[in-house]
Amino acid sequence: MKNLYKNLFSYVQERKKYAYLSITLAAISVFVFIAFYWVFWIVVKSLLVDANYSLALDYSFKLVILMIFRGVLIMSGTMASHYVGFRLERNLRTAGLKGLMNASFSFFDKNSSGEIRRIIDDNAANTHQAVAHLIPNTVVAILTPILMFTLAFKIDYRQGILLVITSIIGILQYKGMFKRMDLMEKSMNSLQEMSAATVEYIRGMQVIKIFGVTVKYYKSMLDSIMNYKNYTYKYSQSCRIPNITFQVLFNLFYAFCVPFAIFYISKGENTLLILAKVIYFAVFSSLLLSSFSLVMSVATDTFKAKDAVKKLEDALIDMNDNKINYGSLENIENYNIEFKNVSFGYEKEMVLEHFNLLLPENKTYALVGPSGGGKSTIAKLISGFYKINDGEILIGGRNLKEYSEKVLLENIAFVFQNSKLFKTSIYENVRIGKPNASYEEVMRALEAARCSEILDKFKERENTIIGSKGVYLSGGEVQRIAIARAILKDAKIIILDEASAAADPENEYELQKAFSVLMKNKTVIMIAHRLSSIKNVDEVLYIEDGHIVERGSDSELMKLEGKYKALQDLYNKANEWRVA
Repeated sequence: MKNLYKNLFSYVQERKKYAYLSITLAAISVFVFIAFYWVFWIVVKSLLVDANYSLALDYSFKLVILMIFRGVLIMSGTMASHYVGFRLERNLRTAGLKGLMNASFSFFDKNSSGEIRRIIDDNAANTHQAVAHLIPNTVVAILTPILMFTLAFKIDYRQGILLVITSIIGILQYKGMFKRMDLMEKSMNSLQEMSAATVEYIRGMQVIKIFGVTVKYYKSMLDSIMNYKNYTYKYSQSCRIPNITFQVLFNLFYAFCVPFAIFYISKGENTLLILAKVIYFAVFSSLLLSSFSLVMSVATDTFKAKDAVKKLEDALIDMNDNKINYGSLENIENYNIEFKNVSFGYEKEMVLEHFNLLLPENKTYALVGPSGGGKSTIAKLISGFYKINDGEILIGGRNLKEYSEKVLLENIAFVFQNSKLFKTSIYENVRIGKPNASYEEVMRALEAARCSEILDKFKERENTIIGSKGVYLSGGEVQRIAIARAILKDAKIIILDEASAAADPENEYELQKAFSVLMKNKTVIMIAHRLSSIKNVDEVLYIEDGHIVERGSDSELMKLEGKYKALQDLYNKANEWRVA
């Protein structure tokens, strides 16, 4: 447990003093709690044995004061621990988000969005629970039984011995529960897997509804639910007998008190004093049961907290292992792009091996070829968001690693097939491309991207919030706004990843007009499935199995009558197809 808190406090050094304050207040509250029951014994003894009603009344007021004081201590200690807990949760989420910002795209390829959300969000919340509640609860769980046994022996050592024996037997029973913590771990893991699967299920709800797929037939979701059910049931079953035995033993203590009373009264001891002790210990033992239940709860929560911290730190380590390391170079002399003996793969599968490529600046290149051949991989590697296995990628004759993050982001722009717009205004969506852009610059970019008619559709024009009040855009309109973003950025290297593949004829025309503005005097790499859109590029590269099979202009490759021509013929034949 010490290592757990040492680890957690490393993320919240500025609030650690409040954790120590919480520990101190919790400890004082336990002593006040024991003092309360010592005073309670005096009240019981005064009433039943001494018949001293004025003393009993006097101490009754002290009981009220002690209980109020304890309440203030508990509230203050809990506030202090929550103060630490919320800051810890914030810092862990911040660390997770910073890790995501610096992680390479490989991390996102390996982890679904639901899983990433679960790792950062859920585990950060669990660590908050560890600090906010475990700090005071741990102190209470450790001190309370010790002081209660001390008080029990002070009042009557014989009852104290009986209480200790009952407690030891009960704890030995509870020990059996902790032998099956592996089931608890599996239950927790399956819960998190179910949470991640649920997020993915909801995100795919449109497809699910279209095809009428229920949870029963959505395998990953169903499997996660069944795993959680099975592991949780097994863990609950493993806890059943120890937990029941523990509860029964402490409840039997009441029954043990009766023969105790009869035996000692028959031996001539003070009847009223023995009855007072029986009544007192009947109340006292139930409180000790609650105290031991808290001990078990603390042990369980500690295990959960350790698991949460481990998962979160493993993710941070994974992010760091995939971290993109940038240099300090702030200027790019030219925009020639070169791959030198580059090898790269996703997980264990290699996509490029000893790959070489030179793309002189200020030209337009089209990458074509079968799916899975490596076109998108080549484009992604140019961005610098992936760590390559071997070789080097150069821009302007210098390795990508030598450039600062700022200079790469400023000089490379992407337009994807499924561009992402955020639920904010059209204006803000475009300004993401250049956060310090003026209003006039943003509006010029929107006009250059042929977005004027899109703005005319809405009363609030560029201030229209996407996704609110029924405001939704078509795929082609989304692409034009994404192009406006890229135009505003004015990057020297443009990568178009099948950017017009899903556009209708009208939007295709507008997109081509927007592309012509975007691509002017730039180094452009296009990944194209619509071969009609690449007739005028400077060079076409036919990529297959991670290799350049053919390279040249459209007319040159058509004369070769090789794979590019075969692809063009297939494309033309597909365009001629009509529904009968």
